[in-house]
Amino acid sequence: MRKMYKVALFASHEPGLEVLKFLKEQNNLKICNLYLTGKNKKIDKKLKSLSGLHNNNIFIEKSSYENEKHYKLFKKSNIDCLITVFWPWIISRKLFSHSKKTINFHPSFLPSYRGWYPHVHNIIDKTQSGVTLHELDDTADSGRIWIQKKIKPETTDNAKDLYDRLQKEIVKLFKENWNKIRNNKIKPFNQSNINTSFKTKKDVQKYDFIEIDKKYVAKDLINILRARNFGNKSYAYFVENGRKVFIKLSLTN
Repeated sequence: MRKMYKVALFASHEPGLEVLKFLKEQNNLKICNLYLTGKNKKIDKKLKSLSGLHNNNIFIEKSSYENEKHYKLFKKSNIDCLITVFWPWIISRKLFSHSKKTINFHPSFLPSYRGWYPHVHNIIDKTQSGVTLHELDDTADSGRIWIQKKIKPETTDNAKDLYDRLQKEIVKLFKENWNKIRNNKIKPFNQSNINTSFKTKKDVQKYDFIEIDKKYVAKDLINILRARNFGNKSYAYFVENGRKVFIKLSLTN
């Protein structure tokens, strides 16, 4: 009988749910621990139910697992692979070093746009978009790359359009390559030191204020507006009579 393959899953957003569904269908695989952010009660409830795990094996928020007691517990679990899906916090080496493999989901073509909201910067900077599965490291999104794929943005994309497409594509990439990673058919490679960048949450906010009297290149302004429109919500605004006026942009072919 084949040895059971043990997984610790840090799951967030719809991709986390899709990955959990996929893993539950795999042979000789056991999800030992499930980690939830506590930020989306609806998604967390679905993840809990689908996992079938006892509450003792479900950990919510960072404080539940980043402590000495949990490091020891995790080490004893003998985890084969630790997977983080759109996880908002860096996992400490004290924890992830006790897993034989690690996989993190990142929606950019690394090493460009490590950190937050790469899809926004792709649209504004007119740069290559993509998705990457990579190992965990001490700093965000800097680990060796398992596999990655370039994604072509559409001219009519706003931030949500591209964000949703990247989520779907990275889950697809994971499903297509999971068995290769699991069975050592893919070897991770170091990230390039060329065109590296890291973005914080605040880096997108500088694009929100549109100066009415400033001259813009039309294409650049359109890119800023579509990058700062997320579905029906707009973050881009100008000020008129002391009030913010938000700008919604709709593009069609």
